[in-house]
Amino acid sequence: MKLAHVDFENTFCVLPGRVNVLVVESEEQFCAYCRELYAQTEGESGNFCLSENEETLPLSKHALLVSDFFSLQVNEKKFSAKLYRSLQQIGERYFLQEYQRLCTLWAEFFAKLNAESDCPLSYEEDCGMESLFKAFNVRIEQEETLLEELLLYIRVHVAFLKTRCFFFVNLKTVLPEPMLCALYREAELNGFCLFLLENTPRTKLDGEVVTIIDRDLCEIVA
Repeated sequence: MKLAHVDFENTFCVLPGRVNVLVVESEEQFCAYCRELYAQTEGESGNFCLSENEETLPLSKHALLVSDFFSLQVNEKKFSAKLYRSLQQIGERYFLQEYQRLCTLWAEFFAKLNAESDCPLSYEEDCGMESLFKAFNVRIEQEETLLEELLLYIRVHVAFLKTRCFFFVNLKTVLPEPMLCALYREAELNGFCLFLLENTPRTKLDGEVVTIIDRDLCEIVA
């Protein structure tokens, strides 16, 4: 994939194993680019253009911008619904007999309750696996460290929303170099793309391609 913007002379090559780092030294311009990119990932118009094989790709379908690293949610409704469908497919493919035995046990349990109840009961004999998941509050388990949370967040977006490119705002201010390198390795191994937007130049790491927009708005490839 390629990413272009009308303000930039160069086009960014967006590939797994290649981490683009765009450093914008002007605070005002940095904020403007982040706002614009966020708006486009939310489906609005803007001057960033993501493409592949001469075809324009909507950023809202293929990319995500992450700026708040302390409220990464993986159990939103849009993910839960897809998780349940995925688990149901696994259950029907590999564990259908176990599920049928559970249904039989529940039917026997409700029949006994009905026999002892002061009023007659009715119930769904087979309410489906999804109802079972909801009843037991099945959800994705949160990780502990920020790196683990980021990787989980990325995996969920890749698996359920087919997100291919992840933009991070000032990620280098919150992740130390060893964790950044670990994140870069995961991106290369698992085929997703990373693009960092930074306000301050920092140590260049293996796999990074750094572009600096200085305060005079000159473009420098470091």
